[in-house]
Amino acid sequence: MALCTGNSMTGTSGINGDNFYISPDNTTFLLADGASGAGKEGKVTMSAHCVNIIKEHPFGALGLSPDAYLDTMIWKINNDLIEISQQTKTYTFGTLVLCVVHDDTAIIASVGDSPAYFIQDSHIKRIAKPQKTYQGLIDAGFLTETEAESYIEKLHDYMQSMFDKFIPMVVPEYTIESIPLTADDMMMLCSDGIGDFLTPEEIKNTINPNQLENSITTVMNTAKTRSIQKHQRNFYDDITAIIYRH
Repeated sequence: MALCTGNSMTGTSGINGDNFYISPDNTTFLLADGASGAGKEGKVTMSAHCVNIIKEHPFGALGLSPDAYLDTMIWKINNDLIEISQQTKTYTFGTLVLCVVHDDTAIIASVGDSPAYFIQDSHIKRIAKPQKTYQGLIDAGFLTETEAESYIEKLHDYMQSMFDKFIPMVVPEYTIESIPLTADDMMMLCSDGIGDFLTPEEIKNTINPNQLENSITTVMNTAKTRSIQKHQRNFYDDITAIIYRH
């Protein structure tokens, strides 16, 4: 039987813009991170709307292939958020990761910088990683990825988000990847409140496949502690994670 669990921690803003959903049959799960730039109400609206759409449109009920389902849901979320933004006259935006497990395959789509990881035996890798807005400079040979990341790390935290992609957009862009699954393979979806403070190897070494809930708690508390240490004050983002074990 597949196992899936998630948890979320409200950051120091006091209002959690993260949200997640796991379907009752553990085959569909989503993590949405409403952007702080959307404001306190906007970030909550964004992530809550993503969850509501998936709840209202379960994968098995639509008769679509996994790829078609992901495409349909992302477009619907995108168009709804555009309409909400226009009605409120406030850009309501954020990032999301959406995964469907079907016939021993995980099909995962992401928009923005909320990372997803695949863990198999002693190996971990990031999956469905979207391209940054500066990818063209790397492809053209003007910068290496390491150089670009080092320059951006010197910027204020709020400025770093300028290089990410968010939903909604005029034509939504998302990265999709299919991952064959065998018994005990795992995936972890998390908000950037975790991805910015733990390396993939640290995440892998922290997760105990037999204690998924405790593993999430440990990962989240580590990210919180490191954020406070980095900022030298009591400051940390909303922190959310989902772990799936096949």
